[in-house]
Amino acid sequence: MHRISPASRLARAFTLIELLVVIAIIAILAAILFPVFAQAKASAQLTQGMSNVRNLGLAMQLYMNDTDDVYCLTAYQQGEATVLWHDMLDPYVKNKQIWLCPGSRLKPTDANGAPTSHFGYNIGYLTNFKQDFSNADGHTGVSAGAVQTPSETILFTSAVTSVPNSWCGDDGKLLLPPSWPDGDCFGRPDPIHFNRVILTWADTHANTRPRSQFYDNQTPVDRYFDLE
Repeated sequence: MHRISPASRLARAFTLIELLVVIAIIAILAAILFPVFAQAKASAQLTQGMSNVRNLGLAMQLYMNDTDDVYCLTAYQQGEATVLWHDMLDPYVKNKQIWLCPGSRLKPTDANGAPTSHFGYNIGYLTNFKQDFSNADGHTGVSAGAVQTPSETILFTSAVTSVPNSWCGDDGKLLLPPSWPDGDCFGRPDPIHFNRVILTWADTHANTRPRSQFYDNQTPVDRYFDLE
């Protein structure tokens, strides 16, 4: 007499309806868990982004220790190469990954293929750089003593170009004060995570804020950018 094994009985008992029920349960669990995983990933990227921008702020402090407490330039020309602010800070961190913000949609390179930064520097007030580039070869950084309220003066924010298809690329590393007009190579704050912008301040503390809390419709207009 031929005996049916327990495994065969189980296989026969596992009907199509039961299989569909199992698949439906898996689909429901996936629909519940995937957003949780996505939010956890975004939170981790936000934490890393805040760490990166704070390290940029600390690099600026180290740079200033060597320059009599003067903020670094926006950029300067060295032969055929343009040395940008993040290039000047790089020796103080030796890790170009902190120039970037995890989760940013921006490229890690500029229009020329050179490594760039996803963060913008408050060049409008922490240097005397002019938006028309007229003093690019002769501008200076301001001294730390000129910043009256470091905890309320922006140093860096996550940023994106203010002009689509800018000839400089999609980054916004030359951060525009709110009062300045859009322009090629200049950027505005980019709310990368949870509709919030990642910032570090002149005293090097880092946090996140919606644009409406520090950039849009402020009184005075450059309230968190100027030196007062």
